[in-house]
Amino acid sequence: MGKFLRLVNGIPMSLTESGSPVIYDQEITRVASLTTGSPLTLPLSQTYDSLELEVYLNNIRLTPTDDYAYEGSVPRTQISFTFDLIIGDAVRFRIDRGA
Repeated sequence: MGKFLRLVNGIPMSLTESGSPVIYDQEITRVASLTTGSPLTLPLSQTYDSLELEVYLNNIRLTPTDDYAYEGSVPRTQISFTFDLIIGDAVRFRIDRGA
């Protein structure tokens, strides 16, 4: 919990908000291509469930099902993309507390 200054209807107000600290934030840059449907393992042996994982490609947030699929059963450690990744693509995995 912390105090934050926010504009509410144009009036500055001091509010107490519970922060949502990041508990996992890792990025990997592809050094080899990855074909559609091939599994990609999250760095640092991280596990996730479907509701908490955020996936970004080159700083653009991706959408589950449209852009990537969950692999295996909970607790999961991999995803697969619905398109090819090329060398230099940056994939970021993020989990917020309370997500």
